[in-house]
Amino acid sequence: MPLYDQIIEDILNDIQHHKLKTGDMLPTEMEISQRYHVSRPTVRTAMIKLVNQGYLTRIKGKGTFVTEPKITQASTQFIESYNQEMKKKGLTPRTVVLECSVKTAPEFICSKLHLSENSQVIKLRRLRYVLPSDEEKPVLLTTVYIPYQLAPNLIHYDFETFSLYEVLEKNHILISHVRRELEVKLLHGQTAQLLKAKEGQPAHFISSIGCDSNGQIIEYSESFYPANRNRFIIEISR
Repeated sequence: MPLYDQIIEDILNDIQHHKLKTGDMLPTEMEISQRYHVSRPTVRTAMIKLVNQGYLTRIKGKGTFVTEPKITQASTQFIESYNQEMKKKGLTPRTVVLECSVKTAPEFICSKLHLSENSQVIKLRRLRYVLPSDEEKPVLLTTVYIPYQLAPNLIHYDFETFSLYEVLEKNHILISHVRRELEVKLLHGQTAQLLKAKEGQPAHFISSIGCDSNGQIIEYSESFYPANRNRFIIEISR
């Protein structure tokens, strides 16, 4: 193992076992180089890699500090469940269902789902967590609306165990096309409280409409990703 990889492994191990916590300052490069009997450039390589991965931040004139690592999201590229995406990264997803109910859809939701006025929808609201990140802070709050008439038995599923896309497929509904809009919003009120974020903290906001192969709208969703806990990959080919 390269010497800088050993330093990286040890620091990550200390972070994951809470020996190093968010906001803690690391020893200086000189102190780490003496501890491992390596050169300062080797230590600097390890620090830069951890900074690039989102585990550390360097503040000029002050030092290097532990920060909350950002989860790299690929939902702008693929149609797959959140659980699938996280498991591909070697992470363990956890879901807390805040609401799963049948509602009379407000006008705005009816327009998004192309439903007539006062139609019923299933409203599913969930907080998503990722381990081994800070399990006390969610990385995502998502609310999805589905026309009740499409799959009325969805209301009976345990969405802390099953993903929505998995349940839809069990009911012979396959989402084959998704249109997503991404913007930045500031978190306030209940949304900030649920995400354990500060008032006015920025978040990536994604609204999404999913359709089947016939163009029928299956879902409309709104998701908040705190900006200090998430980053997105967008690939463009020519």
